Amino acid sequence: MLQRSFIHLPGIGLSTEKKLWERGVLSWQGLQEFAPRYFSEPRLATILSRLEESQRAWTERNPWFFYRTMPRTELWRLVPEYLEDVAYLDIETNGLKLPPISQSTTITFFHKGELYQEHDHKKKEKLVKKMDAEAKFFCSYFGEVFDVPFLRKEFGLPLQKAHFDLCFWLKRLGFNGGLKKVEKQFEDIPQRQAMDIDGLDAVRLWQLHQKGMPGALDTLLTYNAEDTLVLESLLVRAFNLEVDRHKNCGMEKLPLPTMPKPSTSIHPAVYEHLRSM
Repeated sequence: MLQRSFIHLPGIGLSTEKKLWERGVLSWQGLQEFAPRYFSEPRLATILSRLEESQRAWTERNPWFFYRTMPRTELWRLVPEYLEDVAYLDIETNGLKLPPISQSTTITFFHKGELYQEHDHKKKEKLVKKMDAEAKFFCSYFGEVFDVPFLRKEFGLPLQKAHFDLCFWLKRLGFNGGLKKVEKQFEDIPQRQAMDIDGLDAVRLWQLHQKGMPGALDTLLTYNAEDTLVLESLLVRAFNLEVDRHKNCGMEKLPLPTMPKPSTSIHPAVYEHLRSM
């Protein structure tokens, strides 16, 4: 789908793209050959130049180019091309304000089938740098607004990364609310260990851990992991919904992933303590 997309080219909207498809122009190479008969200067030169950039970015596997040039509503087209290079991200913090007023407590990434979690400051910074270097895309729920700006501020990193933010994408598809509320609307997604633990509880869990309560850190890491591990399932489901909405896109649905389980668990005594607070 990416190489038959023209929506990221200057002056080409959805209607023009559709007309080009109807004329049998179904690739960047096809458009390069057809464009001189369809566009006049200086628009032609601009489109041909952007096509060359597109081919170079695709060859170099550089999604940042397409992330910057493609409308946000059409970023779903990039999923098949970069799915294997997505790092799923969620952080917990001790407050809602940006650093230095607040700090992250735990950071979780899920990348290439591996779950990474840290709570020590230096190890968290090392993990963020590792994912920034290795992943082509980040995927989060509201992370473009909160998680990534928070990490930029806390660790002084640019973190210029292409990003699938499922909060806004799923809202456009009719799924409103927080992550767990949206997650519940997909009945085939396995239930969490504790669906009613929330962000305020995450702050309390970190405080309990600092006070030395056994199991508090494990419970927090489990909550953070579950927030992260569900993102892959939601990303694939969102993409498949887009395929349903765009019957003529020429794309097939992706197989639903198996959601792994965290290596930690919710400690019953800690959970009961939370519910009594």
